[in-house]
Amino acid sequence: MSNFKHLKSGMIAAALVGLGVASPLHAQLPDHLRAYQLSAPRASGDVVGPMFNGWIKNKDGSVTMVFGFANKNQEEIVDIPLGENNKIEPAQFDGVQPTHFPVYSRGGFVGIQERGTFAVTVPADMAETEVVWTLSHAGHSYSVPGRASKAYEMSNEGAAMGSLNPAIRFDANGEESTDRVGIYAPLVNAKVGTPVTLSASAQDRGDRRGYDVETPFFPVGTEWILHQGPVGATVAFDNPKVTGEDRGESDQQSASGSGDWTETTTNVTFSEPGDYVIRLRVDNFTAPDSQFDNQCCWSNAYVPVKVSN
Repeated sequence: MSNFKHLKSGMIAAALVGLGVASPLHAQLPDHLRAYQLSAPRASGDVVGPMFNGWIKNKDGSVTMVFGFANKNQEEIVDIPLGENNKIEPAQFDGVQPTHFPVYSRGGFVGIQERGTFAVTVPADMAETEVVWTLSHAGHSYSVPGRASKAYEMSNEGAAMGSLNPAIRFDANGEESTDRVGIYAPLVNAKVGTPVTLSASAQDRGDRRGYDVETPFFPVGTEWILHQGPVGATVAFDNPKVTGEDRGESDQQSASGSGDWTETTTNVTFSEPGDYVIRLRVDNFTAPDSQFDNQCCWSNAYVPVKVSN
């Protein structure tokens, strides 16, 4: 009986060694992964990871791929200029990604992620192409492929109670954004240290006819965000974020469900000369079927700014 126990113990030990359990799990990881994800949070010097949020099939057969990022640092706001350390391949889609990566801590499912920061539209004849975003920082380099696989498919159709991505315009008769790809405003010129006014109009365009909701329209939220800029540069907004709840309290016409266009304005001051891009995100998170966690419902628009001394 003792021989059997000895044999059985030896077999278990051999099996564990074969599975790698007998050696430290940390040592089995590739070098570039040993300090990733399971490591203790750091104030600085940690990963900034590109993230693929999903894709949308468009009516013309093209595919829109949506990307975000996660800055693992607890304090370090990271700038990664466009180039070898911040690139998208194929190169025809390169240049629209952010270069400025703030720290976020939202809790819940989203956590440290900034979702839907930008998107690219891949033509129908390239719909099977992978769009790969690479970020390299502090000795870490990670790439994420955007691909049209079923696991990541999203929709631009109405949400559970009719919510849709809001609309954004820079001109009353101009182009309109209703998605993550967004539109670009005409170039704005500014000077270091002198505030410049940025403005746009936004509208909740949800189609809630036939749904049991208090109002057919909801007040939109707006947020102005530094998207691209020189390394180390800072921008100061006088009112970067106005939530739908805030706007509903101050704008009784919108809160009552008029569906009218709402103007959003901010004054922004730049610390350094150079080329910048400011992103405007418009959401309708006040609606019961819309929230950031679910990728519904917000749209992007971008303002290029050239700042001189």
